[in-house]
Amino acid sequence: MLSDRNTPDDMTLGNAPRRHRAAFRWCYRQRLGSSHRGVLSIASGSAGGQLLLLLAAPVLARMYSPADFGAFAVLGTLATTLGAVASGRFELAVPLPERDQEAHDLVAVGLLAALGTALAGTAVLMVARGEIAALFNQPALSSWLWLTPWTAAAIAAVQVLNQLAIRYQRYPAIGRRNFFQAGATLLTQIGAGLMGLRVGGLALGLGVGQTVGALSLLPGMRRRSGDGKPETRHRSLWRTALKHRRFPLLLAPSGLLNVLGLQLPVLLIAYYYGSAVAGWFGFTQRVLAIPVGLLGLAVAQVYLAELSRAARTGGGQAAALFLQVSRQLGMVAAPGALLIAFAVPPAFTRVFGAEWSTSGTYVQALAVFTAAQLVGSSLSQTLIVFGRQGLQLAWDVGRLLLVAAAVMITARSGGSALAAVWAFGLSAASAYGASWLLSYHVVTSARGQESSHKSEQAPPALADSR
Repeated sequence: MLSDRNTPDDMTLGNAPRRHRAAFRWCYRQRLGSSHRGVLSIASGSAGGQLLLLLAAPVLARMYSPADFGAFAVLGTLATTLGAVASGRFELAVPLPERDQEAHDLVAVGLLAALGTALAGTAVLMVARGEIAALFNQPALSSWLWLTPWTAAAIAAVQVLNQLAIRYQRYPAIGRRNFFQAGATLLTQIGAGLMGLRVGGLALGLGVGQTVGALSLLPGMRRRSGDGKPETRHRSLWRTALKHRRFPLLLAPSGLLNVLGLQLPVLLIAYYYGSAVAGWFGFTQRVLAIPVGLLGLAVAQVYLAELSRAARTGGGQAAALFLQVSRQLGMVAAPGALLIAFAVPPAFTRVFGAEWSTSGTYVQALAVFTAAQLVGSSLSQTLIVFGRQGLQLAWDVGRLLLVAAAVMITARSGGSALAAVWAFGLSAASAYGASWLLSYHVVTSARGQESSHKSEQAPPALADSR
């Protein structure tokens, strides 16, 4: 999506000799080529990992029962939710400092926060493990809940080290991490299933996969520049944490709300309808998330880069880009929703086995949601790029309240499990529709403000002619 207008011209190079201008252009194109190769490296590794998950899904469906997947839905949801904030969101600050020493201090602070979260979570589980298992009416959970805080810590460690890899542009390492993480997860889950670890095998695979992902990024932790002495870095951790305290204070609550918007309904369905229903629901989400992840990741990465550039250059390009990408995604999402609703449900029984036929009916209930998620999540970075973090936070809160209320009202009014899944799917799809409208409003408002500003700066005759 890069165009010729983004390349330097002779005016930007002044009166430099022709050979210098040619060398400059060559370096510029090399940098753009490196960026494209980086995105390709990440996308290919992620695609490989997602394809592994897709190919292994029928195997896992025959090794584990819906009740096993229900226990995994609870354990995985708790770990994912806690892992989103276990590092205090310090990882988001890692690419920002000019000095490598400060960036590595942030990495150390984030990893220490993750370790502290794991230790605190373990202490809580030593006291309340039985009560948490009883809350979801799954006594077998009590033997595996100890995995939750440590899996959360591993998830946080991956996020922290991944940001450091981004800082150093180690894109091939990120792609390999995505692939190794998926491979380790599946090998552990299949091995645990063969050993008879039915309840905790899936959760154990998640924890091992995240740990392998973190370990694969460790070789790139060494500081690249020579600023500061290694022995003085440890004494600056507290000062670094204080300097970047807005990340845990402001961004951690926002990140938690964002994750809960999709994860809380899983816990609510497990609470109201039991482990088998949670297993069918969780497995359906797992399968539908694979194609969304494959396409949405690539689109979101390119869209973020192009939108950031369009927001800087102005001229209404951001609004045009937003509408163009919306149309492209809509052309995929609309037929995709029809395919999911009518063609996928019968295939569920044949591919995954007879005991997963209920998941086939859940697929229909989530078809509209899946299409809306593909469009909405890929474009959701619009509000952040235009500095509307407050509006993004308001949307996160609204989505959380909407989907939670939809599931709770359906369950408390005596609705069936299928009705609760429909309630979740339609309410979440509505939330993504609202996200699209908010993003559209922001980009069109930015274009209008810019046009107004240009009109004020224009000569009277030119302004009148408009």
